[in-house]
Amino acid sequence: MKKRKLKGYVLPAIYFVVLGVMIVSITFLSQSLLEKQKMNDEDYNYSKSVFEESENDPTNTEVDTTTEIKIVRPYTSDKVTVTKEFYNKDESTENQEKALIFYENTYMPNTGILYGSDEKFDVIAILNGTVKEIKEDEILGQMITIECDNKITAVYYTLGEIKVNEGDQITQNQVIATSGTSNIDSSKAESLLFETYIDGVLTNPNNLFDKSISEIN
Repeated sequence: MKKRKLKGYVLPAIYFVVLGVMIVSITFLSQSLLEKQKMNDEDYNYSKSVFEESENDPTNTEVDTTTEIKIVRPYTSDKVTVTKEFYNKDESTENQEKALIFYENTYMPNTGILYGSDEKFDVIAILNGTVKEIKEDEILGQMITIECDNKITAVYYTLGEIKVNEGDQITQNQVIATSGTSNIDSSKAESLLFETYIDGVLTNPNNLFDKSISEIN
């Protein structure tokens, strides 16, 4: 049998073909890896950018919810009414006369709001705060002073049973006392005289109720 033999130029040709295929394969693989790495880098940079924008976005900052708390009235009973309004020097003469307190043959301007009811009622904290003072006034009876948030001070007079102590941290709507009898107004069996101050300045409580601390500041 005659043995066949590859011609001399065939082997180099095969070698170059195989080498070319290998080069093409390596090039294609390298390009694929580079494209994949590029996509991963873009995804990383996008995620990083979104994260940084989220961190720096002022709309994503935490809101101080304490400034949005609405100031409540110092009682919860729907049977409580106003018996004497706050004396305002800018009001009409008629309204000023209604805000005068007559005690021992003397007229005095009402420095707070006098509330009354035919039934005993709970007295509550208008805001979170700290009980700074509890004492008894000769004319106005038992009183509590509470330093509330954002420089607001609330003072409660003519109290009955006191349910807190000096130094207590209290929360809004917490019952701090019950109503008591008043020496300055006998139109109702139970009374509460309520004063408010901002930075030590006497303020009409009606200007604070149902407003947030941010509105007042």
